[in-house]
Amino acid sequence: MLSRIALLVTVLVGAGGIAAGSPPQTPPVAAEPQAFREFTERVRAYLNLRKKLPKERTTKRTEEIADRRLALAQAIRELRTGAKQGDIFTASASEEFLRVIRNTLQKNAVRRTIRQGEPVANLHLTVNGAYPEHLPLTTVPPTLLIRLPQLPERIAYRIVGHDFVLEDTEARLVIDFIPGALP
Repeated sequence: MLSRIALLVTVLVGAGGIAAGSPPQTPPVAAEPQAFREFTERVRAYLNLRKKLPKERTTKRTEEIADRRLALAQAIRELRTGAKQGDIFTASASEEFLRVIRNTLQKNAVRRTIRQGEPVANLHLTVNGAYPEHLPLTTVPPTLLIRLPQLPERIAYRIVGHDFVLEDTEARLVIDFIPGALP
């Protein structure tokens, strides 16, 4: 019996196991997929384009805020005249987002959380179009959000019906979207 214990200790020490006093092995950190890196670069390019717009002083007057939001959205549209669906959510980025969304939404609780709001019927999103005023600002559940690339300030993921949307929150403008991303 004592020889078996000695053999086990020898094997563990020789293999660099716990008995050798080595720290527990941690799994390697998964590298961000290339498609997400590409997506992040395109979001940065959008923000760089947006920086070309003049800064306006802040105000608390509701009517001025609404007017500025509309003016900002129009200025962005003018800078992105040729913008179309898929410019930021490229084919490879969309594929990666769809994989992550569908893997995460397999859990029914997450799907139920998303579907709690009013159903969206007959809504047609367009790139550079206004985020629909009558819709709530549906946020992405944290269980999905932690698996997606982090967004800079003023940009947010939204869910509109079955579509996954990238919104400029200050201009309330649809930057890009993945149609039919959510079941």
